[in-house]
Amino acid sequence: MQNPTTEGNEMETTLIEDVEITSDTMNATDRCDSCGAQAYVWVNGIAGDLLFCGHHFAKSEDKIRAYSFEVIDERHKLEVKRESSAANAD
Repeated sequence: MQNPTTEGNEMETTLIEDVEITSDTMNATDRCDSCGAQAYVWVNGIAGDLLFCGHHFAKSEDKIRAYSFEVIDERHKLEVKRESSAANAD
């Protein structure tokens, strides 16, 4: 991204490095609107925002995606938890 500034009649251009910010959108306090389990999918749809656990999102994914404007799917966190639990069990 460029940030132009003026000094007198000269135009100075400052280059700003793009930085990718990796922060999780959802956390352990977010709950599924269907069952109250931890939510891993956030849906912005026609009727507003909804949160789903992995099970309830998978159960109706096609219908939910058809109604939604935006979906943030963090079900990959479930795989990390499973791998971590399996490593600790050994």
